[in-house]
Amino acid sequence: MMDRVEVRAPARIDLAGGWSDTPPICNALGGTVVAAAVKLSGRLPIRVSVARRPEPGMLVRSRDLGKCRELKSDAELRDHSDPRDWCALVKSALVVTGWRMARGGLEIELSSDLPKGSGLGTSSILGACLVSALERLAGRGHDVARVRDLVLELEQEMRTGGGWEDQMGALVPGVKILRSAAGGRQDVSWERLSAEEEARAARFLKARGLLYFTGEKRMARNVLRGVLKNFAADGDEGVARVEALKAGAGRCFRALKRGDWTHFAAAVNEYWMLKKAMDPGSTNDRVEHAIARVAPWTRAVTLAGAGGGGFMFILAKSAAAKREIVRRLTRRPACKASKFHDFEIDGGGLRFV
Repeated sequence: MMDRVEVRAPARIDLAGGWSDTPPICNALGGTVVAAAVKLSGRLPIRVSVARRPEPGMLVRSRDLGKCRELKSDAELRDHSDPRDWCALVKSALVVTGWRMARGGLEIELSSDLPKGSGLGTSSILGACLVSALERLAGRGHDVARVRDLVLELEQEMRTGGGWEDQMGALVPGVKILRSAAGGRQDVSWERLSAEEEARAARFLKARGLLYFTGEKRMARNVLRGVLKNFAADGDEGVARVEALKAGAGRCFRALKRGDWTHFAAAVNEYWMLKKAMDPGSTNDRVEHAIARVAPWTRAVTLAGAGGGGFMFILAKSAAAKREIVRRLTRRPACKASKFHDFEIDGGGLRFV
């Protein structure tokens, strides 16, 4: 029996199709998303360790938040529906994986190099890392489909909602298209770029891609509520938008496979327009002002994840244009917390260390 498990994972950037993976949308229509697993500054930014301890109770530490709490009863574990509680994710993960106080104590440490509300899938990927660690500590093998389903379940337990794309973006390495069919159970298949295609995409992103933290932190669940409300109210128009998201994801992936950067940029731009059409909360005045300031040098732009803030993904028109975008947004940042982050495609996905 193992006494300690450590898991590390990349972040993910959604390039097309996001929101189509979110229940009940995906249950009704199926989902199609293009996502890239990424390192930031050469590091895997999301880490979880779980170890057995001789004392009873669950000792939980968040390295980046600088917080520590001991959970002493099963009743505390079941009290996990407030997403503002920094331990809610840990409590939910313990519940959905079947851990109880009677099974013995655990020491759990979480760490993320990403700001809260980044849009890079942090919460879901932390959930995937924690679930994976707990499953292995319990003697069960690593099963991507089971981890995906358990993370969906824990997000419902936390009442944050969310779909399968965030965790799958990290569980599956590299750049890939993820697909599910309509139905209650969301079995997700994927196709990854070949090694040659992914290397070509990596070179292009190094030359032209930018990842900029807007400084705007937001809770994805707040944007999600607007998206789902609008989808329910818009009827056929809402369905048409989701189908457009899915079709755009297909075009995006085909362009990546061909190395067709013009059509890739067009797909990213279309994705951003559809996000804003699905819910105006996907953007705000500060974000739009930053986009407008660098528009002459920009080929495509979108906000990662739910939008409303977090990280902005930018494709520059050229290497020189990329330098100009960096110069302008560094000289006059969107806010004090705004900054550029180096990123690169990660070919390993979630792994045990």
